[in-house]
Amino acid sequence: MRAALIAGGLALVLPSLAPVEVAAEDNCRNFSWSVGRLVDLFDEPLPVVQSAQSLPKDGVFAAMLRPTAEVIYPTLPEKGSDGSWGAVVTLENIPAGRYQIALSEEAWVEAIQENVRLPIQPSGRTVECRGVRRSFEVEVKGEPLTLQLGGAAVRRLNIAVVRLWPFEWRW
Repeated sequence: MRAALIAGGLALVLPSLAPVEVAAEDNCRNFSWSVGRLVDLFDEPLPVVQSAQSLPKDGVFAAMLRPTAEVIYPTLPEKGSDGSWGAVVTLENIPAGRYQIALSEEAWVEAIQENVRLPIQPSGRTVECRGVRRSFEVEVKGEPLTLQLGGAAVRRLNIAVVRLWPFEWRW
């Protein structure tokens, strides 16, 4: 009897939760590429790097942040030290092309190559996409790419740097 009551209660509640999940998934599609893949990867154990460390290539990782006043930025950031958390991470081998940078939390990011700040564009407004809080696009040359991060309210930030294909995926 008790099991039947629980099952009946779930049958009433689950349909009302479905629109929330669908709405979050629809918001994820506001990005220029499917972030559903990143949401799954952000849930997995990620390689963790400290500020000033390098990674061999693009991909998904977590950065342990430090107080921005303690971070040594190779290029003076456009935003000052605001008492938040930040880091510098370099991707050593990155092929030329257009990339999307997705962050798990609210923060600012600057992409640097040859000590020059690259123009980045928001690829989607702050959305209710599980696991992804902000997303940017940047065009890079085939050489190391340094990410300068700051403005975070957390000590750990999940980051995805994924190459965009020259065509647009629609799922």
